[in-house]
Amino acid sequence: MAVRNPISRTVLWLSLLGVGILSILPFVWVIAASFKDEKAIRKDGVWPWQSYQVQRTAPSGESVGVTEHVTLSNYRQVATKVTGLSTYYVNTVYLAVAGTFLSLLVGTLAAYGFARFRFRGNMLLYGLFLFTIMIPGEVTLIGRFELMVRLHLLDTITGLLAAYVAGNLLLVIFIMRNVFESIPQDLLDAAMIDGASSWQVFWEVMIPMGRNGLAACGILTFLSIWNEFFFALTFTFRAETRTLPVGITMLRSQWGVMDVGVLFATVLLSFLPIVIVFILLQRYFVRGLSAGALKA
Repeated sequence: MAVRNPISRTVLWLSLLGVGILSILPFVWVIAASFKDEKAIRKDGVWPWQSYQVQRTAPSGESVGVTEHVTLSNYRQVATKVTGLSTYYVNTVYLAVAGTFLSLLVGTLAAYGFARFRFRGNMLLYGLFLFTIMIPGEVTLIGRFELMVRLHLLDTITGLLAAYVAGNLLLVIFIMRNVFESIPQDLLDAAMIDGASSWQVFWEVMIPMGRNGLAACGILTFLSIWNEFFFALTFTFRAETRTLPVGITMLRSQWGVMDVGVLFATVLLSFLPIVIVFILLQRYFVRGLSAGALKA
C-alpha cells in the first residue's frame, strides 16, 4: 500500500536511505583502504582526503618525506609479490561459470519434469528435495568427504565442481518449478497441437518464458559458488586447486604479518567480478523474483 502522508513518506525514505548507506559503507571502506598505505590504514586514515607521510628516495639518493593521499602500491604488490593469485582467479572463474551452467541445465530439466509431468511419487520426491534444503551443508561434510575419497575426486577441480553443482541444484529446481508452473497450460497445449515434442516445448516455450527466473537462478548460483569457502577449504589442499576465498586466507602465510593494504586490494579484486555480473543482470534478477520465482 502506498504511503500518502508526506511526513510518513519522508521518514520512510530517510530510513531507507540510512539503511542503504549502512549497507554500502563497508564496500566503500574497502575500496578506499585499498588505495592507502598500510601505516595510514592502521592509523584510521583510509579516506582520500586524509594525507600521510611516506619515505621516498630522491634523485640525489637521500631519503625524503613525501605527503600522499592515495597510492597504487598495494595493487603493484598484488601483481608482483602475491603468488598464486592468478591460479585462484582462474579456478574460481571456471568453477563459477561451469557450475552455474551445469546447475541451470540439470536443474531446469528436473524442474520441468516436476512441474509438467505427473508420475507416481512426484510430490513425495519433490518434498524430499525441499526437506534437504533445510539441512546445513556442514552436517553432510563428513559424508561428502568420504564420497570424494572413494571416487578419487578429493583435491581436484572436478570434485569441487561436482560438489558445487549438487549443492545448488535444489535451489534451481525449487525456483524454476514455480516459474514453469506459472506458465499457462494453454500455451503448452497449443505447442503440442502444432506438433512440438516435449523437448521442443521445453526449449522453445518454457525456457524463453522463464528466462527471468533463469537469470535469477543464475545470479544466485554464481554468487554462491564464487563466495563459497568451507567446502573449498575442506576438499582442496594444493595451491593448484584452491579457489579465491581460500587463497585470500593464505596471504598471511605468504607475508608472515599481514599487510592490510594488500589484503584490501585483493578483496576488492575478488568481489569486483560479482558486482559487474549483478549490475549487468540485475534487471532480469528483479523481474525473476517479482514474477513469483520464489512463490511457494
